[in-house]
Amino acid sequence: MSLFDKRSEADEIKLQLAELAVKLADVRKQVGELNDEYSRLGEQCVEEKSQSDEYEAYAKKAIAAGNPDDAKVFLNEKYRHDERLKQFTAQFTSVADTRKKAMELHDQMVREINTAKARLAVLEARNATADATMHYAKTAGSSEFDEKLSKMEAEADMKEAYSDARRYTEDDWGGK
Repeated sequence: MSLFDKRSEADEIKLQLAELAVKLADVRKQVGELNDEYSRLGEQCVEEKSQSDEYEAYAKKAIAAGNPDDAKVFLNEKYRHDERLKQFTAQFTSVADTRKKAMELHDQMVREINTAKARLAVLEARNATADATMHYAKTAGSSEFDEKLSKMEAEADMKEAYSDARRYTEDDWGGK
């Protein structure tokens, strides 16, 4: 296609659909990255919770054994892991929300692209049918065969009209 050739509307729509497909691929990549981050942060939260629970158990054992100084050290470690857990949980929640929105955007884009493709296919089929009909009308409408059929239809219409007129006249005059 040269620089000055005009594209059809269908070609323009196909080009826009291709551009949307590229954008969809970018969204898919972002969703994948968000899924990775979501998994990583989820694992971090589980790990920090596990560490916190472990140090809490150590602190309880130290208190039961009569070692309050050791219990303080374990509780300080538990506190450090609890603080990290809060940070990871906040990040996890934020990533989860962003991930959900990105997935919704992805699904919406897929629906819109599929709907547009389906509509384009229907419109192309309708246009092809209309083109074929117009081509047929041009060839059949100018043919001798079509003219003869039109003439016969006109004659049949005239005969029916004459017959109807005669019947109405007979009904009005009592069958005479």
